[in-house]
Amino acid sequence: MLLPIFGAGLVVPLSRVSERARAIGLTLVVALAAGLVALLIPGVLRGEIYGVRLFQMTPTISLSMRVDALGAMFAITAVVLWLLAVVYSFGYMADEHSTNRYFTFLMLALAWTLGVALAGNLLSFLVFYELFSILTYPLVVHEETPEAMAAGTKYITYIIIGGGLVLLAIMATYSMAGAQEFGSTAFFNADLSRTALLAVFWCFIVGFGVKAALIPLHGWVPDAHPAAPAPFSAVLSGIMVAAGSFGILRVLFNVFGIPLLKELGVAVPLSAIAAVTVIVAAILAIPQDNLKRRLAFSTISQMGYVIFGASLLSVSSMTGSFVHIANHAFMKGTLFFCAGVFIKRAGVHKVSEMAGIAKRHPITMAVFTLTSLSMIGTPPLSGFTSKWYLGLGVLDAGKPLYLVVLLGGALLAAVYLLPIIYAAYFKEPSPVVRDLLAKGSTAEAPWTMLGPLLAGTALTVVLGICASASGLPLSLAKLAAETLP
Repeated sequence: MLLPIFGAGLVVPLSRVSERARAIGLTLVVALAAGLVALLIPGVLRGEIYGVRLFQMTPTISLSMRVDALGAMFAITAVVLWLLAVVYSFGYMADEHSTNRYFTFLMLALAWTLGVALAGNLLSFLVFYELFSILTYPLVVHEETPEAMAAGTKYITYIIIGGGLVLLAIMATYSMAGAQEFGSTAFFNADLSRTALLAVFWCFIVGFGVKAALIPLHGWVPDAHPAAPAPFSAVLSGIMVAAGSFGILRVLFNVFGIPLLKELGVAVPLSAIAAVTVIVAAILAIPQDNLKRRLAFSTISQMGYVIFGASLLSVSSMTGSFVHIANHAFMKGTLFFCAGVFIKRAGVHKVSEMAGIAKRHPITMAVFTLTSLSMIGTPPLSGFTSKWYLGLGVLDAGKPLYLVVLLGGALLAAVYLLPIIYAAYFKEPSPVVRDLLAKGSTAEAPWTMLGPLLAGTALTVVLGICASASGLPLSLAKLAAETLP
């Protein structure tokens, strides 16, 4: 966490030397942070729990950090995707305004994201979650257009309301269960008032559901993605929205625990909400002509899978839920990187303008195609791995009819992604693309943009083909699912 904060402090001094110095310095800082998180993973897989108390606020309340399997998986996912986004930003933001502000807040956002991933108790989680949520506002409104400012206003309104509900739920939790660290036992038990437990549970779900974009709490997401710069859209979709889902996972398994969730009977309505999110958001994605807006609705649908799998409460479904956070982050991050190339290098914002664009951007479109196939769930790519475990989990939970949700979501993903690919390769170039082709056959992005794009694609392939390798997200997801309270 301290490294990105240190990096934020380096942005202005390094920029005074040169933009190249800033690029090298920030890349090294984030790469070092990624290396430090990676060093924790072998110990976590051996069952070791790392923890540290930052400081004691009161005799019973402290800020603390803790590394368990679920937190380690989210942390390594976040920092690796952030590394790709930072490098991509050097090309994408080269001729943009206020780049020092952009990079400063991008680094701070990474610090607080790592805080969310590695928080040791609810208070620590809340502190870093709120810092992370509020300090990303300047990134959402970076373009400073009327659309960006309106999207930022909607974003901050949603986030403040959601954060207020989370704070209320945490205060109630501390009142009912006392200050407790995340660990091998849940905070609550069935001896407490059922009415109070249900009130706290749904307060948590609605509060975190705003960031997780559960329908109907998703309203900020389709506006924020088109307004934000493409590299931030990648982490906004892959990590920020997932942070809300991660918060729900902490509530389900660290605050309530599986036995109490079954006792309260809340898993069924939560799975219904998640199923609606998967299907309805995918349907809403189909008519969207703005490419980033279509991908934003896709994010809402894909995050529904995370909550859907977790709410089934079987080991396989929870494994699929957890690993989908990582797999989706790299799939969707890469798709937003591709969208950034189309926007920045071709001036193409709309799906209807993408006919024939593969002739101008063959590498970018090939990456978009492969990553889209993974998003649909095509084997042996990473998206298939997630949905395989979710499918097994549905059967293990004794609810085979829920396979309709998985199959329906995959088919709808094909409906909103495959026409883009078909038009790019097989249709006559649109007027925008035709004008671009008249100026030259191909014009790919610089390697600062293509490199992260290709790296994200490689991760999508590796996390599918080599999913069971030790140290990759699936191994952490399995361990987390098997050791939950």
